[in-house]
Amino acid sequence: MTLYSYYPVYNIPEGVFLADADLIVPQEMTQHFIFNDAPDLGHFSDFFRYCMIQKTQKIWVDLDMLFLSTPYMGPCGNIVVKEQQGSVNGAILSITLPSVVDELISRSIALMDKKLRWGETGPLLLDSVFSNNKYVNKISSEIYYPIDHLNIYRVFLPEEMEWCERNTSQAAALHLFNNILNKIGYWKNIAPPEGSYLHNILRNINALEFFENVYPDYIIRNIINNYNLRLNGEDLGIKNIVKQILPSMYRTYTHYRPT
Repeated sequence: MTLYSYYPVYNIPEGVFLADADLIVPQEMTQHFIFNDAPDLGHFSDFFRYCMIQKTQKIWVDLDMLFLSTPYMGPCGNIVVKEQQGSVNGAILSITLPSVVDELISRSIALMDKKLRWGETGPLLLDSVFSNNKYVNKISSEIYYPIDHLNIYRVFLPEEMEWCERNTSQAAALHLFNNILNKIGYWKNIAPPEGSYLHNILRNINALEFFENVYPDYIIRNIINNYNLRLNGEDLGIKNIVKQILPSMYRTYTHYRPT
């Protein structure tokens, strides 16, 4: 396994080879993929993976992918996987057709220095390229994305253990959706609670030693409940209260002000 980085990394696991990312794409290119008016590493990483596949013919795997069994490859060595919602997710990606890789790279280059929509160099581009490609069979989400982003919080809850085991029974890997964990507010230096699906997986592969502590189950439950409240629009935090009060005050003022 190869880890690409623009900087030294000193704590990589045994068996992982560190490689210079500059050999794939010069670091200054990180500044040319603009999202929300700023350079965005997420969209740059889409471009990087296409270039890596072109130059090395390796399989790209995001760092938030957790393998549960031997990787499964489609016909001809392709790994192109649909999420449960139907879009192609590039968290794991292998493409053996040079013409397809060339198209992904050229279309990504055409988007440089432009204001990007979310996923424009990733899922949206992959969907566009593969929608009419009869030579690449898409792998079912059950293999690599058995738990979708809306349900990934379940891997941290002991009471969801059976649900997680049932939904990953045919899976080769689990996508942990790092962006969702950030939104949840999960501290990644602390291991999931004992009895949770993810805790058991990490224990079985002797990975708990990489964490500083273990979340108490009631703490993670409160964190996830707060996240779900925010997600469902039921959060009554001060910011949301202010957002509701100020328009109301303005409407009251304009209605009753002297003419």
